[in-house]
Amino acid sequence: MTYPMIKYLNKKMSYVVLITIFAGLYLITGCTAQKKISNQNKQHEEVVSVKEKGITEESLNCITCHEQRAITHGWIADWQGSMHARKGVGCEVCHVNFAEESGLKEATELEYLITGECNCDDKRVSRHVIAGKCGKCHIKQYNEFMKSRHSISWERMLASSQYMAITKEVRTEKCEQCHNIQFKCDSCHTRHTFDTFEAKTPEACRTCHMGPDNPHYEIYISSKHGAVYTASQSNILRESQSIRSLRSPVCVTCHMPLGDHDIGSGIAYGPVGNAVSYIDRNGLTVNEVELLKRRNDMLTVCNECHSPYFTKETLKTADSVHAHVNSIVTEVKEIVSGIGKDGLVPPFIDKLQNTALPYHVLMLKNSQTREIKSRIERSFYKLIGDASVTWKGAYHMNPNYSHLYGWTDLQKDLNEIKEESEKLRERAEIRRRLETKLR
Repeated sequence: MTYPMIKYLNKKMSYVVLITIFAGLYLITGCTAQKKISNQNKQHEEVVSVKEKGITEESLNCITCHEQRAITHGWIADWQGSMHARKGVGCEVCHVNFAEESGLKEATELEYLITGECNCDDKRVSRHVIAGKCGKCHIKQYNEFMKSRHSISWERMLASSQYMAITKEVRTEKCEQCHNIQFKCDSCHTRHTFDTFEAKTPEACRTCHMGPDNPHYEIYISSKHGAVYTASQSNILRESQSIRSLRSPVCVTCHMPLGDHDIGSGIAYGPVGNAVSYIDRNGLTVNEVELLKRRNDMLTVCNECHSPYFTKETLKTADSVHAHVNSIVTEVKEIVSGIGKDGLVPPFIDKLQNTALPYHVLMLKNSQTREIKSRIERSFYKLIGDASVTWKGAYHMNPNYSHLYGWTDLQKDLNEIKEESEKLRERAEIRRRLETKLR
């Protein structure tokens, strides 16, 4: 092949390469533009879809503003995938008109709500959405909730000397994070999806119901019920179409039978909180007739999965544990009360009333402060918690918590209180004899 021919072919090949490159660039640019147009069309379709669902222009303005300013844009995405969005429930339904309704709220509710001012340009907007607002649509659930222990949790906190002993600046990150459930539903139904499945999981309850004083989650998850739940988590989403189809019960299976938002209905036989005696949410003693009704309700719930004989015998055994624990607490109260009456411990200044109280008055309450100095009071405070763990472990069928983490520590507390009581009385007797000699 001659040199001119080779030169001619190389020139032709260069043209081919250049044409191929330009064609590729054109195709890439075209695809990018097409993708951009496609995304724009998709966004337009989403807006149209939202409008078709009945979302108002006011809500669309909220969404646009939040997205442009990158403010809680994750919550916008959550809301867009929620049942509220599918039903046409927009932002203003929950967040607007707070000022018009403020006169209807309790003082404690307003105290909570006014903390943290909303930065929205629309001053009608409230950042906090209270349970009463949800109750305007979810009437049945709200009325059930208002009968529950959750609905008085903030009031209980305010009456607690544990709460008063904490500085105001840090209360928000401590007690209030759980006790504000009195005002809001998103403690369980996480905003802004408000997914009922999320609220049904034991993990939703774990946020508040865990720790040394009320280890409900730990007791449940390490029980046989919890072991089956953990083992079946790979299929939990598929099975969750019906909570009754799960292989093991979760918290709401027993404590909210048939979706009842009064968490004490059906299964709460024992007292409120860490109290040992049987009392209701108002602190009143529960009589035998009411206890029998509660027991029958419990049997109905448990019999959904277990045989009547097994259920009856298991609860009967738990009753025996509870009675034994109650007798120990009664014995200790008599010991501590006697020490207080004999003046063997110094008085305590009640921060709520700013008055001096006998120490035994404080120690015999369930709301002792953790800022305690007396050794016998520390032991009594711990004993009350261990007593609660013991009988709650029994009702949850968890042998480790009813025995190892409950009963064993309870016995240690009892011995420490007896020993400290003897030492206090011996010291008092020595002082009495010295004073007699010095006269």
